[in-house]
Amino acid sequence: QTLCDSEGVRIDLAALPLVVRAGAGSVRDTLSVLDQLMSGAPAEGVTYELATQLLGYTPDTLIDEAIAGFATADGPIVFSVIDKVMESGQDPRRFTEDLLQRWRDLVILTAVPQALESGLLDMPGDRAEVLRGQVSAFTPGALVRAADLVSTALGNLRGATAPRMMLELMCARILVPAAEGTPAAMNARIDQ
Repeated sequence: QTLCDSEGVRIDLAALPLVVRAGAGSVRDTLSVLDQLMSGAPAEGVTYELATQLLGYTPDTLIDEAIAGFATADGPIVFSVIDKVMESGQDPRRFTEDLLQRWRDLVILTAVPQALESGLLDMPGDRAEVLRGQVSAFTPGALVRAADLVSTALGNLRGATAPRMMLELMCARILVPAAEGTPAAMNARIDQ
């Protein structure tokens, strides 16, 4: 924020965590990403939407839609999100990474209810309220199971010849715990 202020470039506070995430823990890479965003910024500055688009992240609205579908076990919603991802030309791997990031945030918020206030999770206030609403729709076991399934799918997407099918299978596993014989799936069925 200080760099943007010194350069006279406005930036949405919601875009800053995206810049940090794109830097993947490297200060130099983070500053390089910020420099690229600032140099291409229009007169109104770097908006959250622009940062999402330029950095290739999945829009929060699409992730929110998927999470809402999972929360209510609404297959048509979840699979329509996959359709939107594929039809819009988004990278399926990036979508899966972003979905995993959301599950991770929800798992942390479940384990540490004050994570948003303490800075453990860094996001603007309106997003914080959305996450609080989402976390209340899942049991801790369901969150961990979903994160684990998405993490496994992310590994399987490397070099996948049918990425859409991989995404759909991942979603089906999350939606239908009876399809698996794992202890986590059994716990999810008990929770349901």
